[in-house]
Amino acid sequence: MIVTLKEAENATPMRNASFMAAEEYRSLFENATCGIYRDRVDGTPVRCNPALVKFNGYSSEAEYRESVSHSEVSWYVAPNRGAQFHQMMKTEGCVKDFVSEVYRHRTREKVWITENAWYVRDHNGVPIYIEGTIQDASERISTIAIIEQQANLDALTGLASRRRFLNTLEAKIKEEQSRFTVYSIDLDRFKPINDIYGHATGDLVLQTLARKLQGLLREGDLVARLGGDEFAILQSNEVSKAGVTDLAMKIVEEMRTPLWVQGHHLLVGSSVGIATFPAQGTDAAALLGNADLALYKAKKSGGNSFCLFNAELRSGLQRRLNVEEELKSAVSQNQLELYYQPIVASATGAIQGYEALMRWHHPIRGLLPPSEFIQIAEDTGLMAELGNWAIKCACQHAAALPPEIRISVNVSASQFRSASILEVLRSSLDETGLDPRRLVLEITESVILANEAIADTIHGDLRAMGVLLALDDFGTGYSSLSYLQRFKFDEVKIDRSFVNGMAEIPANLAIVRAIIGIGQDLGINIVAEGVETKLQADKLIAGGCTLLQGYLYGKPKPYSEAVNDLGLQRLRVHEAVKLGEQSRRAVTG
Repeated sequence: MIVTLKEAENATPMRNASFMAAEEYRSLFENATCGIYRDRVDGTPVRCNPALVKFNGYSSEAEYRESVSHSEVSWYVAPNRGAQFHQMMKTEGCVKDFVSEVYRHRTREKVWITENAWYVRDHNGVPIYIEGTIQDASERISTIAIIEQQANLDALTGLASRRRFLNTLEAKIKEEQSRFTVYSIDLDRFKPINDIYGHATGDLVLQTLARKLQGLLREGDLVARLGGDEFAILQSNEVSKAGVTDLAMKIVEEMRTPLWVQGHHLLVGSSVGIATFPAQGTDAAALLGNADLALYKAKKSGGNSFCLFNAELRSGLQRRLNVEEELKSAVSQNQLELYYQPIVASATGAIQGYEALMRWHHPIRGLLPPSEFIQIAEDTGLMAELGNWAIKCACQHAAALPPEIRISVNVSASQFRSASILEVLRSSLDETGLDPRRLVLEITESVILANEAIADTIHGDLRAMGVLLALDDFGTGYSSLSYLQRFKFDEVKIDRSFVNGMAEIPANLAIVRAIIGIGQDLGINIVAEGVETKLQADKLIAGGCTLLQGYLYGKPKPYSEAVNDLGLQRLRVHEAVKLGEQSRRAVTG
């Protein structure tokens, strides 16, 4: 409708209002930045605004209507998207935020849009037109794609993220077409590297190892970083048991290869747990849980190894959980006891001291050695309580022994992390009046490595207190010589693995001799553990080893029996001395 100025001036108020509304609508239609259209129900264009004309690459509305009216080329990229649009219009009478990929009509360039549309009906309610708006959604889709990419990729390593791994695993399970395998991977010595050399070095280590893992996979396999130093692999196609084992061995070997990162020669290593669909889990939680159980077993076996899940692992976990619960009350119910194994002078065979070794009088399983519960106590945070109890008990026992006898007590990683060990030592020494030089604290290299940040402080406090320090399991770690240089130890204990093989393995004998030589040069007592035969003892004595410990000289025994053995030995020594005196008198008579 065309309205002249004079007609507008003479118009009634109602007609003026209608005229203003029409003008506002026309202004919005012409100047809107989004595309606005009116089509017949069959899709034939009736009107379109300049924004939609420009969006589709035309210069005028007439050109747009003519081209689109005669075009048989689809608007939507997805073949069924148009049908979905019209079905929604029929059932709902409108569509809202209908996001689609479409072609610009003139250039056939692909672009994403969001569309809103509704029916215009006649007085009988029959649809005669479709009106709607169209907005370019390319930036929105690009942002969503970036967010999806960030969610599906680990930012540090570029591997798949936990989310993508789980989604892929769920999808694979739904297919239920073939057997596939999940590998759970955990680095063995990453935390100390991260703590000692810093997060920048730790990040480079993770990136390097991520590339190594990626290089081991076949097409179709997926490797992800689940977080921290945890990785996972989905071996997507059916593989034989030999093939599964082969990949696991490659992972372990690749991860244990020394790394040179930022001037540091680093040894990491890994533990791998394996579970296979469907035999060892038919859902994602079960598969990953069982792979983690196998991983735990591999880690507890010393690391740098792999383990395939089996039913025994789950029953073993249940036993472990039971032990955890029972161990919580072991101290309060007086179920723990210290056994003592003698440490003898190599020159005379006389008992110089004892190593205190914990035993648990389990109410059902009987007497349990440390191997049955110490690691569980360490993992669950109970070891500090057990270790502090052992120090108090050992000090009480040592105070009642002859003044030349020393007692050695093992110190755990959790004790070393806690400053409470200093308080327990001070109170135990004060209450018993024990000379601190009669108490030897045995510390493994791994304990120091796990607590390097506080090792210097604790070491200084212990030295000031006067207690003696022994480096346990010497030779089995990676930095033992550097620790001898850095810390002052009074004793070094040769690990039993070297002692046991001395007669058969020349290298073991050479290592033992080297350790003894280092001890002599540094003025440190050397204790050989695990001495079981006279041949071993003879070789150690000939090599100059100071102290010997092992079944050849006595098994660990309760305190009362150890005191009795000590008394008998001292009696034998006294009788031998007495007989010697009598013999000398008879000769000189």
